[in-house]
Amino acid sequence: MKWKNVPLAFGLILVLQTAIAQKKIEMNLKQCLEMALQNDQRVKLSEMDQTRLKYQIRQTTGMGLPQVSGSGSFQNFLKLPTQLIPGEFFGEPGTLIPVQFGTNYNMSGGIQVSQLIYNQSFLVSLQISKRMTEQGSLEVEKSRENTVYDVAQLYYMAVLTDLQIQYLTETLEKMDTLTSITKVQLDKQLIKQVDYDRVNVNHTNLQTEVSNLKLMFLQQLNMLKYFTGNTPDDSIVLTTTVFDKRIVELPLLNSENHLSLREIDQQKKLLGLQMDLVHSQNIPYLSAFGDFSYNSQQNEFGKLFNDRKGWLGTSVVGLSLNVPIFSGAQRHYQLKQYQIQFQELNLSRDYTKKLIETGTRNALLKVHSLEQTAGSQNKNVDLADDVYKVIFNQYSQGYTSLTDLLSAESAKISAQSTFAQTLVQLRIAELDLLKSNGNLLDIIK
Repeated sequence: MKWKNVPLAFGLILVLQTAIAQKKIEMNLKQCLEMALQNDQRVKLSEMDQTRLKYQIRQTTGMGLPQVSGSGSFQNFLKLPTQLIPGEFFGEPGTLIPVQFGTNYNMSGGIQVSQLIYNQSFLVSLQISKRMTEQGSLEVEKSRENTVYDVAQLYYMAVLTDLQIQYLTETLEKMDTLTSITKVQLDKQLIKQVDYDRVNVNHTNLQTEVSNLKLMFLQQLNMLKYFTGNTPDDSIVLTTTVFDKRIVELPLLNSENHLSLREIDQQKKLLGLQMDLVHSQNIPYLSAFGDFSYNSQQNEFGKLFNDRKGWLGTSVVGLSLNVPIFSGAQRHYQLKQYQIQFQELNLSRDYTKKLIETGTRNALLKVHSLEQTAGSQNKNVDLADDVYKVIFNQYSQGYTSLTDLLSAESAKISAQSTFAQTLVQLRIAELDLLKSNGNLLDIIK
């Protein structure tokens, strides 16, 4: 008898483990977006790239700091080098006499120091590195903006799917009652078999649609879990609905804050610095240097370390000036190319600004239009629901036909679906308007 309880015990353990593994997480839209920004790979990659650019600035700055290096060498001449000396030094004119010079062991060591005093190219390069960091900040903002837009859209679509499931589930409950009623009517031969079959077909179609919507809803929740960094076993509850008021007030038309225009402005500033860099290459640059070294030359290896007086020191300090004179007109034509690029950026900015302003106006018109449509659709849903209830009661009492009932049911489902879709379109249109004004990230403030 005791062994019979073992499967039950194992079952209870599995249930407890599943309950512990699952976490119920309630998320409104803002919380969902905040979690997505912390976990989205695109944002992390852009932030890592921004960190890399900061290190690049430090690397460029290091070029202006003192540069110190050490050197050392050891030479063991197995055979001393031979040079030819004119015989006149030895009383043998007209001949060349081979003579060996040097010692068997040579050792030297020293330190070289250099310091950049003035180099305009270095100063401009440092400004370019800082400007690239500012441009990298825009890339981080762009990644964050894309994540907010994508996840917000997915959130609203999941809310839409859940809302449609609720609408159809309510209708399906009515269909269950209708199926029971028509079965009784069929048994009493009050209706034909074809009428009963029509009800069953509608009932099955509704069940299938609800099943498909539930599958879609689970898939959407899984995508939200992926973006927010939750585990697949977690249970997510979406608390923001399409019926809620907009999260932030819609801004006035202001295209200057749009990310695309700010990126072009940064490119223009960076290009201006690159032009300054070309100009700076015509300016002389000055640096200081110093060299401090010691060397020892001995015929015995041990004396390299024992004979301190044998180490001879040398030191030198000085200035080095480099004056650019002519580069084959390379810098001249490079400047011409930059000037053309600058003109291209100006044209691109004007075109982009007009395009953004047009898109913003259209988005604003769409928001106002959808607000009016949503109000009308809301009234239409209530009206369709009232009509369906009246006809359902009339059919139950035998006062109207099955065709009228199914038609009213179809109209109710269509009105509910249209209303829900209109609300989601309205929320997405608000996202588009915020993005076109460069205020999309205000959602998470």
